[in-house]
Amino acid sequence: MKKFYTALKALKEIYPPYLVLLVITPIITGFIIDHELSDSRHIIINLIWIPLFTIPFILVQKRIIYQLATLIYFLIGLIEIGHWIILKGPVTLTSLLVMSNTNYLEAIEFLDLKATTGLLILIPYTFLFFFSFRHSPKYFQSKIKPYIIGAVLLVSAIFIFENAIHERFIRKGVPQIVKVSFSFIDKINLYREAMQEIDPRILNANSTFIASRQTFVLILGESCSRQHMSLYGASRNTNPKLERRNDLIIYDNVVSPYSNTLNSVLSMFSQSNIERKISFENSIDIIDVFYSAGFKTYWISNQSPIGIWDNLVTVFAKKSDYFKFVNTTSNSSFEAILTTSYDSKLFKPFISALKEDVSKKFIVLHLMGSHSSYSKRYPSDFDIFNGSNNREETIAEYDNSMLYNDFIIDSLLNIIITNDSPQNSSIISAIYLSDHGENVYDELDRVGHDYSKELPNANVEVPFIVWLSPGYLNLNPEKVKVINSNRNKPFVSDDLFHSIMDLNGIQSSYLEEERSIFSEKFNEARQRILEDGKDYDKK
Repeated sequence: MKKFYTALKALKEIYPPYLVLLVITPIITGFIIDHELSDSRHIIINLIWIPLFTIPFILVQKRIIYQLATLIYFLIGLIEIGHWIILKGPVTLTSLLVMSNTNYLEAIEFLDLKATTGLLILIPYTFLFFFSFRHSPKYFQSKIKPYIIGAVLLVSAIFIFENAIHERFIRKGVPQIVKVSFSFIDKINLYREAMQEIDPRILNANSTFIASRQTFVLILGESCSRQHMSLYGASRNTNPKLERRNDLIIYDNVVSPYSNTLNSVLSMFSQSNIERKISFENSIDIIDVFYSAGFKTYWISNQSPIGIWDNLVTVFAKKSDYFKFVNTTSNSSFEAILTTSYDSKLFKPFISALKEDVSKKFIVLHLMGSHSSYSKRYPSDFDIFNGSNNREETIAEYDNSMLYNDFIIDSLLNIIITNDSPQNSSIISAIYLSDHGENVYDELDRVGHDYSKELPNANVEVPFIVWLSPGYLNLNPEKVKVINSNRNKPFVSDDLFHSIMDLNGIQSSYLEEERSIFSEKFNEARQRILEDGKDYDKK
C-alpha cells in the first residue's frame, strides 16, 4: 500500500495538477461544444508528452524547463479554445490555410462578426497559466524513485517509437495542432515554390469562333448566397436592377465545392476538381489556356493580395498580362481597420481594359462582394434594410451588401454593352458567379461560411449568371440553345475551367465536354459530393 501511495505521489509530481489542467482544458472545451468532433485520444497523447518536459525539470531542477512547457501548452490551448468557441470545431489544415490568407483587417472584421461571450473562458484560462507559470513545483530528487521515472519515460518512448516505426508519428503521435502545423508547413513550401514561377504555360489551344474581336469577362463574386437574392426568390428585393433585365441566362442549381475562397477559386480556375485533385504546380489553369489561345489576359481585383504570404489567387493574377489591385486600403496588414474599398473602384480600370485595342481579351474582375464585415461592403446610399436586434441587423447588413452587389453587376454589364463594338463579327460573353456562399442565420443559427460537421447548403449555393452580346447570339445560335436548355441542370463550379473554354470556343486537349455546363455532352448525373464528403443532392 505504501509503495502504491509513493507511486501515486510520484505521478502527481510528474504530472503537476495545474499544468495538466492547462493541457486538458482545450480538450474538455471541445467535448462540451461538440463531442462528435472531439477525440479522446488527444488526452492520452498530451499526457504522453508532458513527462518529456517535467522529468528533465525534476532531474536538473531548472525552472526554465517547466516554464517553457507551461508557455507552450498555454499558447496551444489559447488557439484551440478560441477555435472551438468561434468555429465550433478543432483546428484543421483548412482553417489554418484560410487564416494565413487573411490580413489584419479581415481578421478584425471576422472577430467582430463571430465573437461571443464564450470567449470569456479565456480569462480564467489565462489566470491559470500565470499561476502555473509563477508557481513551479519544488522537487527533491530523492523523493521520486528512479524506477518510477524510468517507467514513465519508457511508456512515452514506446508510444513515440511505435508510431514512428509505423510511419504515423505526425498523424497519430503528436497533439492535434502539431499535426496540423506540419501539414501547413508542407503547404507553405508548395505555395512558395509555385510563387517562383508565375509565367503562363504554352499549350496547344486556339479559339474556333470566327470573329474579328472576342472578349470574355468573368465577374468573380465573394461570399454571395443566392438564398439572399430576390433574383432567386428571396423575399427582400435585393436585385431590383438584375430582375429588370431581359438579357440574362440564370442558372439556378449551381454549388461551389468548398466554402472558402482559396480552395474554391483554385478549383474553378484549374483542371483540378474535388474528385481529382491535382497540385498547383502540376495543374493547367485557365490563364494558361487563354494565353495560349492568343488572348490578352487581365486581372482586376478589389481583393487584397496580401495574407501572411501571397496566396495562390494572387499567383493567378500575376500570371496575367495585366493585373491591378484597386484595394489600396487593405494591402497592408497594418492599415486602418475602419477603411472600406467599394467594388465601384473596378469600373475605371475595367473600362480602360475594354477600350484597349486588342482583338482577344480575357478579363477577370474579382469583387469584394459580401465579405464580412457586411456593413463595410456598401456605401450609405444602400443602407436600406434594417433590423430590430443584433441578429436581424446582421441579416439586414448582408442584404444591403447584396443590394449593392446588384448595382455593381448591373453596372459592369452596362459598361460591357456601352463598349461593345458595333461590328457584327465582334462577340462578348460574361459570367457572374461567387466563389462560395454565406450562411447568414439561414441554417444552424450561425453566421459566416465556416462550419463544423455538415456543410450548410447556404455556404455553397451560389448565383451563376450568363450574359451574351448580340454578336455572340447571332454567330452561335446552336450554342446559345444549349446554354439556355442547360440552365436548370445541377453543376459544381469546380468544372468552370471546362465550361469557360467551351463557352468561348476554345479547342484544347484539356477540355472535357462532359464537364461543361454549356455542352450538349454535359454529364448532369455527376454526384455532387462536396468538401464535407456528403452528397449535396441527398441532404
